[in-house]
Amino acid sequence: MNNNSEVKKRVIIFGCGRVGKMAAKWLGPDCELIGFTDNDQEKWGRAFGGVKIFSPADAVRQGPDLIWIAIVNRSACSSVEKQLMDMGYNGKIYNIDALREVVDLRLAALRMIAEEVRHRQIPGEMAELGVYRGRFAAEMNRLFPERKLYLFDTFEGFDQRDIDVELDHGFSRAQAGGFNDTSESVVRDSLPHSDRAVFKKGYFPDTAAGIDEYFALVSIDADLYQPVYEGMKYFYPKLSSGGCIIVHDYNNAHFKGVGEAVRRYCREHMIFPVPLCDLHGSAIIVKQ
Repeated sequence: MNNNSEVKKRVIIFGCGRVGKMAAKWLGPDCELIGFTDNDQEKWGRAFGGVKIFSPADAVRQGPDLIWIAIVNRSACSSVEKQLMDMGYNGKIYNIDALREVVDLRLAALRMIAEEVRHRQIPGEMAELGVYRGRFAAEMNRLFPERKLYLFDTFEGFDQRDIDVELDHGFSRAQAGGFNDTSESVVRDSLPHSDRAVFKKGYFPDTAAGIDEYFALVSIDADLYQPVYEGMKYFYPKLSSGGCIIVHDYNNAHFKGVGEAVRRYCREHMIFPVPLCDLHGSAIIVKQ
């Protein structure tokens, strides 16, 4: 049978936010996105990514083969799943949070990049700007136990200076103390080879003063425009040839300043970010 004549699975995505937008990009050629749905009544009847938004009741009446719940919060996913079943939907429900427990595309990309760094013998240390509780840093540390891992963070949440820039430009509604439920000890305890970690607590780029290193791999996950732009300014010139920067939230509609900062730096230096299709819309920049 010709593949073009095969019947496609009719899919509706529950959730008209950044996760729903990214989930739409995950659909394969055997799927047809017939609509979105959301519990926000103001969205009903509008379009999202060029596709109609149904009310949940109308979405069920479409009789889709599959409904993807594109919500990260686990309890909210369970609530929506029950809501759909109570409405009489008996098709397949795909919980995107369950997929996230099994496959983290950003971590998968990190592991593939690590293979390239090793295969090509790219010299340099590791670094992360914006560490939070250390999940991504722990994987970097595990993959490269022989290399130093510089960890830059306030470990106390967002700095008011960066929030002021964010609010002045209307990038996001960040608040002081955001992501402050962390500490150096929390991160250190998460690292498999903590003896290789160099903690640089405080305001970036002040905390980078005096470091004389080149880097093979850098993660920037600072959420806000100013630290991301400063991170690009500091780390890209210090990348070894073939080295990579992974920027989290590049296509995140909630933290718009991240994408603006990266695009500004890339325009200024004629370099090109490659977007990833993880839930938060990361991007990779490779030093030529």
